[in-house]
Amino acid sequence: MNIVDEIKQKLDITEVIGQYTKLQKSGRNFKAICPFHSEKTPSFFVFPDKQSWHCFGACGTGGDIFTFIMKKEGLDFGQALQLLAERANVRLEYKSAQSTHDEQIRHDRLYKLNEVAAEYFHYHLLHSPEAEAAKAYALKRGLSEQVITDFQLGYALNKWDGLISYLLKSEYSEEDMLAVGLIIPRENSGYYDRFRNRLIFPIKDTRGHTIGFGGRALDDSLPKYLNSPQTVLFDKSNVLYGIERAQPAIRMKDSVVIVEGYMDTIAAHQFGFENTVASLGTALTGKQISTLRRLSKNIVVALDADTAGLEATARSIVTIDEQIPKEHWMPWLESRTYEELVKYEVQVVEITGGKDPDEIIRQSPKKWEQLLRESQPIIDFTLKKEIANITQDNIKDRSAVVSKFLPILLQIDDQVRRAHYVQKLSALLKLDERFVRDAMFSLQAQTKKQDHLRSSKIANNVTEGSDISRPIEEYCLALLLHFPDLQEADTNLSADYFEHSENKDILLKWLSNHDTQWIRDNIDPAMHEYFEYLCSFHNQFPPSLAQNKQERQIALNDSINRLQEMHIRNLELKKKSMLDEDKDSADTEQQLRILIEQGINESQQLKDIFYKRGRFFSRTKRV
Repeated sequence: MNIVDEIKQKLDITEVIGQYTKLQKSGRNFKAICPFHSEKTPSFFVFPDKQSWHCFGACGTGGDIFTFIMKKEGLDFGQALQLLAERANVRLEYKSAQSTHDEQIRHDRLYKLNEVAAEYFHYHLLHSPEAEAAKAYALKRGLSEQVITDFQLGYALNKWDGLISYLLKSEYSEEDMLAVGLIIPRENSGYYDRFRNRLIFPIKDTRGHTIGFGGRALDDSLPKYLNSPQTVLFDKSNVLYGIERAQPAIRMKDSVVIVEGYMDTIAAHQFGFENTVASLGTALTGKQISTLRRLSKNIVVALDADTAGLEATARSIVTIDEQIPKEHWMPWLESRTYEELVKYEVQVVEITGGKDPDEIIRQSPKKWEQLLRESQPIIDFTLKKEIANITQDNIKDRSAVVSKFLPILLQIDDQVRRAHYVQKLSALLKLDERFVRDAMFSLQAQTKKQDHLRSSKIANNVTEGSDISRPIEEYCLALLLHFPDLQEADTNLSADYFEHSENKDILLKWLSNHDTQWIRDNIDPAMHEYFEYLCSFHNQFPPSLAQNKQERQIALNDSINRLQEMHIRNLELKKKSMLDEDKDSADTEQQLRILIEQGINESQQLKDIFYKRGRFFSRTKRV
């Protein structure tokens, strides 16, 4: 949450606007004579659920609490930020260019600290007499010297202060060691090493920076596997073990295999399956899936065969399905179209016999290769596992399976693929296919009704709206800020498409002057940290954008089309809400006439957007 969102949360838009014009309740919303132009019939509406306002009269404009104050008080965004922050009792933090620079220097120092610790652990595994147990364990697990070196495996001495003492001599502070989770505070005073008598697995990010560690106990210590805590560098939900080494193979094979643990990953790499990463636990997260999908659309899940592993695999279907975009705008999709995406399926390696991937790979790499070839769609896998755990003669069990899988099937947009699974589910449960199909249609109707009710009440609050539009706005701005050649782009870019005032302000500055340093100097200092974030966003771009001007142009145009479509649809929702809540008003007929006239124009705009998107799809198919 940035400072703008914090202010919005603490101020009620109706209270702020109510200080400038008299608001009249209209259902869930409020209406008033527009404070920006003369009129007799109220055309100015405030939508508390959206924390936004819009004039459906002569102004034809709207926005949030910031745009209202800017328009009414004649202020720029920075001045409005100052005024509203004071009203909300929010302190503005001014991060100078120097402080941002200092923060980057600190991060670099922490990366280096972790690397020094990794070298320390690695040295002791190779040379310390105390590491015999760790070496024996590595030998027992069949680790080669090469793979130990490649993954920089190490050993943590069985001492309370072994690492601390070494790092202090290397002129690192205890404060920095604590910041990266290498040490733990004692109850009274002082610190002790987090990792002791453990085989150490350095964890790196996609750029190869050491961000944390995992440690495998070599005695009866619990937990058996210990990871670094969450730090400024390490967030377990983002991490994929082995990703820094797997990236080239993932791109080359256009496929990635997800296993559960360190040893599974290392064994796979040792025997040539270098497109393998681990999730550091049984739960796959959306952030991890997003990272992988930038490298390949072909994801294979291969978790251990124990009960927890199977349950995790079944749960992952929801996580992964949520990561399949329903719209084609993400830059890393490149030439893939929406029609191709709906055919995309995560595959699952079915492991039987109580073995984990590590054991299978070491015993027979050919067997593992065969299992990968025989991987099956995750829906088929989970369906088979569910049915294997029920009593076929028990109608309640069969009904429960149908109830569990119908919501999943409704998420499949491809009608042929959906019909296939309806048929398969019916056959496996020995049910009449018409029963399953009718149940699905019933659930579909019920879902649509619920969606309609949510839509008509505009149940999305400001934070939900932020989740939808913010990433597209940030992506669009990042493209403009990073690629100077887009300055010449012939685009239909309007600041009205931006829902977030801070992003709109930066866009308006860019439209005035494309120089990044000039923009930074002319935005409010409280927004410098956010601006630096946008400027560094290019690190998430796929290589194709840097290499291909046409790809950049296509990506920019499509993001603008998405923003325009969302802007128009959001306006239509507000109109519908206004009329639904105020349908008994004497003003409704006149308002309806105005809205119909506007609606004709907006319908044409949506048609234009879909036409542009169709042209975009046809171009990407030829790329």
